[in-house]
Amino acid sequence: MQSLAPANNTSRLGEAGAKTTATAVGAVGECTTTWNLRLQPVGYPLVTASTSMAEIMCDNATGANGSRPARVGCVVPWYPAQVLYSQSRYPSLASHVSRAQGSGLPGATITNPLNRNVDTATNNLNRSRACGDAPSLTGKSCDEYPLASTFQGLAFGGSRRTFSGCNISAPTNVTGPSGASACMITASENNAQGGLMAAFYYDYRVLHSDPFRIGISS
Repeated sequence: MQSLAPANNTSRLGEAGAKTTATAVGAVGECTTTWNLRLQPVGYPLVTASTSMAEIMCDNATGANGSRPARVGCVVPWYPAQVLYSQSRYPSLASHVSRAQGSGLPGATITNPLNRNVDTATNNLNRSRACGDAPSLTGKSCDEYPLASTFQGLAFGGSRRTFSGCNISAPTNVTGPSGASACMITASENNAQGGLMAAFYYDYRVLHSDPFRIGISS
């Protein structure tokens, strides 16, 4: 406890931290730090106030990523971290995602993020409903947005749509937040997307149902 007396217009600083006990493999823990304030200026009654900082989630549940080992770490779980797709490195992937988001599909903003899904069965259903009948084109493969590894895929409702030039048999010029877009893109870029997402999920500790965003960079 720190007193503001005796000088007027005095400020005080404080710090708070968290040390997790969620260290066992697979463990996930959450905590909230609360500040309890007691203010009693001379000649006035005691006033109390309480305020809590943003919740922290710590875990040892993200697993390993290639040669990078499983490790304990902490994040602010309600803030959706962002993975960036580079237009210069992955032009066809970035183009499809940008158009899909522009048509109203979620994932671009903090208030309308995607949510990761680690359930294999529904992820596979997301993928098959979006790309199960994709044509065989040399050097290309089918990309679905929202990603198959999210709760926003077609396993959870909505219908498939596409864009002109995507070589997918589905309605075009469709807008709105539900459903998924499919498009044939450069296969090497589609394959690289898997590595990008695996590294992102690892680095930012994105667990099952956690929110995240996808952005487009230069």
